[in-house]
Amino acid sequence: MKKNNSSVAAKSEQNDEPSDEVLELELEDLTADFGDFRFQSTKEVSPRSFASLQLRAANAVKTLFRTSDRLLLLCGSGAVDLIGTACDLVRENVGLNPTVAYAPTKFEMFGDDKTDGILTEGGCVVMPCSHLIDHPKRLGMLDACLNLNHKLKLILCGDATDCAQLLMMWPQLENALHADIVTEFSSSGALRLIAGLIASYRVKGEVRDFDFAAVELLCYYGCRVSGDRRWLGIPEIKLKQVIKEADLYAGASQLITVRNVLKAIGADDFRANYLAEAELRDHRDRQILMSTQGQVVGQINGLSVIETSGTSYVYGEPVRITATLRAGGEGDVIDIERKAELAGQIHAKAMMIINGFLTKEFGSQQPLPVSASLVFEQSYSEIDGDSASLTGLCAVISCLAEAPIRQDLAVTGAVDQFGDVQSVGGVNEKIEGFFKICRLHGLTGTQGVIIPKSCVHQLMLRPSVIRAIKEGRFHIYTVSHVTGATKLLLSLPWGEPEVQDSVCGMISDHLDELLNHELKPWWHFW
Repeated sequence: MKKNNSSVAAKSEQNDEPSDEVLELELEDLTADFGDFRFQSTKEVSPRSFASLQLRAANAVKTLFRTSDRLLLLCGSGAVDLIGTACDLVRENVGLNPTVAYAPTKFEMFGDDKTDGILTEGGCVVMPCSHLIDHPKRLGMLDACLNLNHKLKLILCGDATDCAQLLMMWPQLENALHADIVTEFSSSGALRLIAGLIASYRVKGEVRDFDFAAVELLCYYGCRVSGDRRWLGIPEIKLKQVIKEADLYAGASQLITVRNVLKAIGADDFRANYLAEAELRDHRDRQILMSTQGQVVGQINGLSVIETSGTSYVYGEPVRITATLRAGGEGDVIDIERKAELAGQIHAKAMMIINGFLTKEFGSQQPLPVSASLVFEQSYSEIDGDSASLTGLCAVISCLAEAPIRQDLAVTGAVDQFGDVQSVGGVNEKIEGFFKICRLHGLTGTQGVIIPKSCVHQLMLRPSVIRAIKEGRFHIYTVSHVTGATKLLLSLPWGEPEVQDSVCGMISDHLDELLNHELKPWWHFW
C-alpha cells in the first residue's frame, strides 16, 4: 500500500484521535498467495476427493463406528453434494459401502413382520434430513429402531435450516454426533487441493487433466467465492460444473488450458447476467443519472450489491445518494427510504447511527438547528444493510459544510457512532460495478473507489479492473475513519471548529450562521 500524499496526511500516532490516513492500494496488494507448489499438469498430482478434505466429518464417522453411537448429523451448505460426501466418508474411513435412502417408503424403511427394512436389518444408512421433516410421524418408529437395533448406523445430511428444523421436531437428535461439512480452506495450499480434486475426477473418467495455469485460475475462482483471498472456497457442485464445462470446451485436446476454464466461467456468467447488462444499457442511454466527473454538494456515488431472485446471481450496482438540508427540526436525518417503507431494519439502524455521529460531533453542546433528508435516487425496490452508512454520512457532511464531493469516487463502508469505518460484504462486485460505469462514460485516470481498510483481504478482482489499476487508470483507496473519507472526497482536512478551511470549521461557521440568523416573515425575503 502507499499513502495518498497529494491530499492525505496521517494524524500523529501519539494522541488518541481517530486516524484520517488514506492508503491507495497497489498491484501487489491485490494478488493472492497460493504457495510454491508447481506442476505441469494434474497428471503429476495425487488424487484427493472432496470427502478427504473433511477432517471434522471424518473424525465423526470414525467415532460413529468405533463407539456405541448410532446417529450422526452432517450439516453443510447447498453448494455441496452432502449425500455423496457422506458415502465417500464412510468408504474412505471405514471401508464400507453405505445404503442411500433418498426418499424411502415406510415399508422400505421399517419393513413388516416378514421382511426387514433398511433400518431394521442394520448396517450403515445415509438419509437426507428433509425426508424425516416431510414425514414426522416416522420419528417415533425411528426412535425404536435406534434403541433396539444395535447394528444400525444412521447418517443424516442437511443444510443448517433442515438440521435446525429437524432438531425442533426430534429432540433426541441433540444427543447425536454432529459435524460440519467445510467448504473453505487455507489458500496457501489451494493449488494442491484443487489439482488433487481434479485428479480424482480424472481417475473416475469424468474429466481430462488440467495444466497449471488452469488450476491457478480455478484457485482465483474459489477465493472469489469465499470472499477472502486468504481462504479457498470450494462449492463442490458448482466447481465440478465449471470443471466439466471446461473439459467440454477443450474439444479433442488432451489437456485443459486456462482458455477453456475462462470460457466455462464466462459462459456461466453470461447465462445469468441479463439484468446486469440491462442496467448497464440504462447507464449508457443516460436513463440512470450518475456523474463520474466533477464535484457536487450533497451528492455522492454509493456502491450496492444486487442479488437476482431465482438465480442468486450477484452483481454490483452503483447508486446516486443525495442529501439536502432544511432549517429547524431536531437535527435528525430523515431517511426517505424508510419513510416510503422501502428500507429494512438494518438500513434504518444505519441511518440512526449517522444521527448518532453527527450529534456527538456537532450537537453535544446544543441542538443542531438543521435537519437533513437522505435518499437513494432512482431506487424503486427495497434496500437493506448498513454498507451505505459511510456514504450517507459523507453526503450529509458535504451539505453541512457546503463543500462539494468528488463525483469520480464511489464509496462503501459501514460506520459506528464514533466514525470508525467497518467491514462490508460484496466488495469485489461493488468495485467492478462502478468500474463498468466509469469505463462506459470514459476513464479519466482519477476515478476510483473508497473501501474500508478491513476489506483489503476480500479483493479478488476481475482482470480488466486489475489491468486498469496497474496502468493507473483506476484507483482503490482504503480508510479506517470517516475523517479519511471526507478528506479524500472533499479535498479538505477534518480539522477543528476554530480552524478555517477545514470540514469542522466550515460546518461550525454554517451552523453559527443559522443559529444567529434573525427570523423574518416570509415576505421579507423578496
